[in-house]
Amino acid sequence: MNGETTAERAGLGAAAGLAGTVLIQGLLAASQKWAPQSLPPIKQDPGEFMVEKAQRHLPERVREKIPEPLGKAAAKSLAFGYGTAFGALYGTSRPQPKNVLLEGSALGLVTWAAGYLGWLPATQLMPPVSEQEPEQIAGPIFSHILFGIVTVGILRFLRRS
Repeated sequence: MNGETTAERAGLGAAAGLAGTVLIQGLLAASQKWAPQSLPPIKQDPGEFMVEKAQRHLPERVREKIPEPLGKAAAKSLAFGYGTAFGALYGTSRPQPKNVLLEGSALGLVTWAAGYLGWLPATQLMPPVSEQEPEQIAGPIFSHILFGIVTVGILRFLRRS
């Protein structure tokens, strides 16, 4: 661990997770343009859903003062927060990545499963994967595996620097 504190390990993992999230967001944008059939049937952007839920708990007079661009920016930042959080968790749990492909694939699959098998169907933002087409399942799994590999690879690089 090179004498890193838990906070330093989390910070490096978060930075790596942020880089992995930039990649996955790019893949999502490309899929929307060139392979929309590979996208899961999400009913609403998860970030927008969470911002709306949070805003419902605010007094009406406060809600009215929130500019729409701020709400949109907050919703978009939540996707980056999700990937950054998984990077930070990974960074604190692994002293030094040994096998980038194996550990990255595992991180990507865990990240995918948390959302696609967990909270997205639980919030009814998306039907269970058992009700989706194979390409709607395979595309996100592939992009999350790439997220994990990039995150672990960058973390390994940062720790060796």
